[in-house]
Amino acid sequence: MKRRIIMVLLIVMMIFISGNISFIQAERAKKLTANSPVENGCYSDSNSKIFNSDSSTNINFKLIGAATFIITIGELKIACDPSLCPKGTVFDYGLFKSERMEEPVYEDEDFENIDLWLITHNHDDHLDEIGLSKISSETTIITHKNTFETLEKTNSKNISILRWYQNKKLDIDGFEINIQAIPAIHAVNPIVAISNGGVNGYWVDIKNNSNDESFSMYITGDTVTKWIVLSSLRGRKVDLFIPFMGCARVGNGFLGLLLGPLTLNAKMMKKMKNIIDPEVTVPVHFGTFSHYTEPISEVEKWNDNSIKILNPGENIVLDL
Repeated sequence: MKRRIIMVLLIVMMIFISGNISFIQAERAKKLTANSPVENGCYSDSNSKIFNSDSSTNINFKLIGAATFIITIGELKIACDPSLCPKGTVFDYGLFKSERMEEPVYEDEDFENIDLWLITHNHDDHLDEIGLSKISSETTIITHKNTFETLEKTNSKNISILRWYQNKKLDIDGFEINIQAIPAIHAVNPIVAISNGGVNGYWVDIKNNSNDESFSMYITGDTVTKWIVLSSLRGRKVDLFIPFMGCARVGNGFLGLLLGPLTLNAKMMKKMKNIIDPEVTVPVHFGTFSHYTEPISEVEKWNDNSIKILNPGENIVLDL
């Protein structure tokens, strides 16, 4: 009985305090956005020629499961957030536990010769021990600071930490790549967002030096549609939109409903999509773990041909 009373009191305090934190975060977000050092290279040039079906450069997208995917553009391979634990694995997040509901589907060669890894944050459903073992010491890694110590185990000498709005320019295999870290807020509830720790989204511009074709993609990371996130997207248009979906929650019970979503649901995704007007959208981060509560059918029912829904192990050649 005492434990229940204490839990109720904690929840009431959390709701009360979260209102004050929301105001503080909004004011801080305005200052960050006003002073953010955005480089021109991070915005898609409306006059540039993007890769398309007539292009000599194919863009292949393969979903492994959860937020793990591989994009191949000619000889360039980019991968994201390797979580490769088997079905049945249970991760303990303190307030709740989450079980992997489906197997990751991949071949070992899928992770060979990855040129660039993009790591959004340090939660187990985004970076686990098996996934870590697939990251070569020869690869380039862009990451949030909270994964740095873990990623040092790869012995890679090319790990770059990006804070929100910071940029990193790379030249890999004849491609010029500009990456900007985009704000990501990992919960609707401000206290939960703080306890979840930092997350990066990534806006990536890629130019093929052999034919001057260009391509842009936006990877949301685990986020919801807070003001700071949406304001960082306004005025941009993207070729490929990769939203992290699932409406993840702090478990499937009452507490999860009370504290609200941790990641995008279908309505939030549509709000983002309307801002950045992507050519193609490929959702990830749905169905894999038990705390991903919203089925992807909520997106499928829109019958939007620009949204491509993949099962783990499936790949698609993108027509942009």
